[in-house]
Formats: sequence, C-alpha cells, structure tokens
Amino acid sequence: MQESATNSTACETGVCAIPTGPGKTIVSFWDIIVLGGIFAAMVYGIGSYGLYEPHEGHFAGVGREMVLNNDWVTPRLNGAPYLNKPPVFYWAIALSYTLFGISEWAARFPQALIGWLGVVLAWKWARELWGAQAGRAAACILGVSAGWYLFSHQLLIDELLSVLYLASLYYLWKALKDPDCARGWAAFYVTIGISVLSKGLIGLGLPFAVLGAYSWLRKNGALRKCRPLLGLLIIALIVAPWLVMIEVRNPGFLKYAMINEHWNRIFDKRWPPDYSASKTNPTTFVLIACVWIAPWALFLPQIVSFSVKKASHWSGDDRHVTDAVAILALGALLPTLLFVPIPARLIYYSLPTLPAFAVLAGGWWAAMSGQPYRRGRKLAAVTAFLSGVAIAVVGQRVAPMLNTLSDLKVAPETLEFMPGFALYIGIGLALCGVLLWFEKTIAALMALCLMIGIGEASNTAGFAAFDRVRSSKRMIATLGPIMGPDAVWVSEGSLEIGAAGGTAFYLGVNAKGPRFVYVMNSDSPYRRPPSFPGKPPIYLTDDAQLDAMWKVNGPVVYVTDLMRTNGRKDDPITLPPQPFTEIFVPGCGHRRVFLNSAAAKLMNKK
Repeated sequence: MQESATNSTACETGVCAIPTGPGKTIVSFWDIIVLGGIFAAMVYGIGSYGLYEPHEGHFAGVGREMVLNNDWVTPRLNGAPYLNKPPVFYWAIALSYTLFGISEWAARFPQALIGWLGVVLAWKWARELWGAQAGRAAACILGVSAGWYLFSHQLLIDELLSVLYLASLYYLWKALKDPDCARGWAAFYVTIGISVLSKGLIGLGLPFAVLGAYSWLRKNGALRKCRPLLGLLIIALIVAPWLVMIEVRNPGFLKYAMINEHWNRIFDKRWPPDYSASKTNPTTFVLIACVWIAPWALFLPQIVSFSVKKASHWSGDDRHVTDAVAILALGALLPTLLFVPIPARLIYYSLPTLPAFAVLAGGWWAAMSGQPYRRGRKLAAVTAFLSGVAIAVVGQRVAPMLNTLSDLKVAPETLEFMPGFALYIGIGLALCGVLLWFEKTIAALMALCLMIGIGEASNTAGFAAFDRVRSSKRMIATLGPIMGPDAVWVSEGSLEIGAAGGTAFYLGVNAKGPRFVYVMNSDSPYRRPPSFPGKPPIYLTDDAQLDAMWKVNGPVVYVTDLMRTNGRKDDPITLPPQPFTEIFVPGCGHRRVFLNSAAAKLMNKK
C-alpha cells in the first residue's frame, strides 16, 4: 500500500487530494505481524466468560432484543424501551448477532474490532508523522495499554467514543493542512456525527474543545475556518433520521435525553444515579487516567518533553508535523482535564486520552535512539527496570492482602491469576529496562509488549473466574433447566436495569423471543428503576403483585441485587412473602436466591 507523498493539496484542479505525510510508505511484513498479532490478542478469550452486569448485560441485552424484535430504532431491554444511549453501539452488537448468532463472543466481537481499528489508526497517524518504526510502536503501545486491553474485553461505549475521537482529530489535522478544501472538513464532521450517534453531545464537545484550544494557542483563526454550515448539514444528515424516528415512536425522548442524560449528568443529578463504585474524586480520576495508559505512564515525563518540543515551531520539523503534535497533545490532555471539575466523573471517562497519547508515545519511542533523547532513554531504562522488579516482587505478595475484599471472597479463584500476571509484567519491564540501557529500543519494545500480551492473555481466565460475582450465567445454567421455560423470575432491583437484563439474556438465549425478568418497583434510593418517557415498563412489579405471583402453582424465583454486599449501608433486603425457600447456587456472587413452593418442589425433585 502506498501513501501520497504530496505535501499540499490541490483544490484548484478540481480534485482535493488530502496529503498523508512525507515520503512513500509501504505496509511491510512486520506491519502485518504487529497488526495481526494485536487483532488476535483483542479477540482472544472474549467468549470464555459470562456477561458482566449491569453494563454488559445492558448492551448485550439491547442488541439481542433488536434482533429478536426486528426493531433497530427503539432500544429495548428486558422487554421494554431503554432510552439511555444512542444506537450505534447497539447496532454493531445486533449486526454481530445477525452474522454469528447470539452469544457472548458475538456480543463482544464488535468491541474487540473497534479496539483494533483504534490501533490501526494510531499506527497510520504515527507512521505518517515519523515513519514506519513509530507507527509500529504506536500500535503496540496502544494495543497492550491497560485501559485498551480492559475495555476491548468489556462492553462499554467509551472505547468506541475514543476511536471516533482520534479519527476526528486525524481528519481535523488533514483539514487544517488546507482549510479551503471541503473534503477534509467533511471527513472531520462525519466522524463527529457518528460520535454523537454513539454517545451523545460529548462526541461533538471533545473535538471542538481541541479545535478551540488549538486555534487559541496558534492564533491562526482555525476555528473560523472550520466550515460550520457544512458541519451542521453533515451531522444533521447522520443524526436527524434516527432522532426523528425515535421521537415519533417514543414521544418525550429528546427532552429526556437532553435533560436527564446530558444536563443532569453534568451536575450528577441523573436518574438513576451511577453506581458509587464508578465515581471518583478529581485526584483519583487523574491517577486512574494514568492507570489506563500503564505501563507507559512510567515514561510520561519523557513523552511530555518530546511532545512539547515537537509541537514548537522552532523544533525544526515541518509545520504540519508540529500542528499534528499540538492537536494530539491537546487531544490527550483535554478528555481528562475537562472532566476533573465535573461531579459526575466516572472512572472510564478519561479513556479518550489514551489513543492520542499512544501516537505521541510511538513517536518518542522511535526517536529515543537519537542523541537528543539519550538522557531520557537512560532514565526510562532505570525506571522500567526498577518498576519491573518491584511489580514482580510485590505481585507475589498482594493476593493474600486482597482476599478480604467482599468480591474476591466469593470468587477466590480470581486471586490465583494475579501473581502470574504481575510476574509477566515485571519481567517485561525489567527486560525493557536492560535493553533500553544498551540502546536496543526496538528489542526493548518487543520484549515489553510480548510479555504484557502474554500476561493479558493469561489474565482472561481471571475474567472467567470473576464472572461468578458479576454475571447471571452460572445461576441460569444451574437453575434454568430445573425451573423450566415457564418459570417467573423476579429481581429485587438495582440502580441499573442491566442486572435484570443480563438475567433475561441468559434465560432467553435459546428462546425464539425475548424473555423478561420482573423488577421490584421500590421506593428505596438504591433500588428505584429508571423513569423513561412513555408507559411504565412491563417488567415493573410491586409487593402486592409479587405476593399474588408467589402463591400461584407455577415456579417463581426471586433474586436479590448483585451489587449488594454485607458492607453496604442501604435498606434491608426486601424478601419475598412466606413461605419461601432460600437456596445456595454456586457462582451467584452476592446474590441470594429464594424459591416459592412450586419452585422448591422442582428443586427437590432434582
């Protein structure tokens, strides 16, 4: 594959050629090995563990009901409209189900593919700026980063948002090379339109925050040259059709989305509120952003120094390269910085920082063997070696210290994978440090990424061990065949309906149509269900209805909230009416399971 060596566009000829960087570049055997290996790592093990609830139960459940109901306009979960998120991620999961059948692997495959496409884009941008070695370094750095690995194996929209954000910055850079050429701006706005249709107005806010900051720093009027009318038209063409259709089918959706999902979320007044475990204070939020870019955060001073120098006009680089570095640096900084003062800062909101950071890190790694970076390389070598030794040693002792945590008490097998994971990371960092000291920068990167990749692959089994805490899979595998397809399932309730949605997913995974789980309509602030526009969801039930269901001749299963632990200071458990039988089901985590008389008889027969 060849990339254009053109350093300027030529709109005058009627053909708008967007430049792709200096020199000709060819995809080599090593590029294929690197990108192919990262793709294999992204998809490895994604079908080997149950859907984590509430978040994965939510996304996988909505995609399944889209397919079964043949309704790709209104997202539905647990048999009723679920209007919290725009549809792009749901569409990707539903399309995967259509192609591969309904399973955990098919649910997570779009997420793994999205993560890999982010790696490909980081590879492409870095090689356009600094050559093939930088491209491969950026791909490896992003591919094995802690946050990218974790969220390519978990269903959340933020990795999709992060890839689209990087794409918008890439096309912003292309457009700024020749602001009079409409093609670059069109590509910029297409990525923004898809971002808005993926996660709302944050998909618009982040790229324009970068554009505004870049324009202010450069004093070049870039913000005035961005063709806002063209952008408005493109974004409207992408977003408006779905918005019109869902508002017609669900009157009040637009008001709900703008007020509850945007305005109220900014001030942490959204209903239902997010789990406290996902929220964090400003200091911890920044520290977690460093965790997402681990282990490369160890080299943060050197990468920052490299980026500041390369973004400066006196660096000696081409102006388009300095502009790209400035955009990337702002793109890495702003997603974390903008959420620091916002009360509703969830731990994964800083993930869009990672791809832009990886491109800059790839450039630094490729340049590290040069004389100007000798001191920084020596410091990086010492830091990597000492950190590796510390991680390898501490990792062997940390598991016993964690066995008192409530989640790990009910999934102790998870601890078995921690020492090995730490050992792989530690050995990789120590080898990296030694090789960097002797100026073997390519070998150092290969050794570190290979050991991290092996550790992450082995840790996938840890995901499978932990699913007993966060997934309904084992519970339904045990009780589903005994209770039969006509059993009624009732959930105590939770802040997010995704917990019941995960149970419904496994109850109906082999059924011809969706199954749903009744959810208690509790007044407790810890149990109150979402309040969407339109009719109340069909799954809501109350004490009187539960009492009536409990006394029928058919089996009824009542399951408490998976997020409840003995240490939670919330309301007492709402137990089902007497008589009931409480049973222990292996792999239920913190859930407690109660059976009515008919269900207990079936259990006794088994």
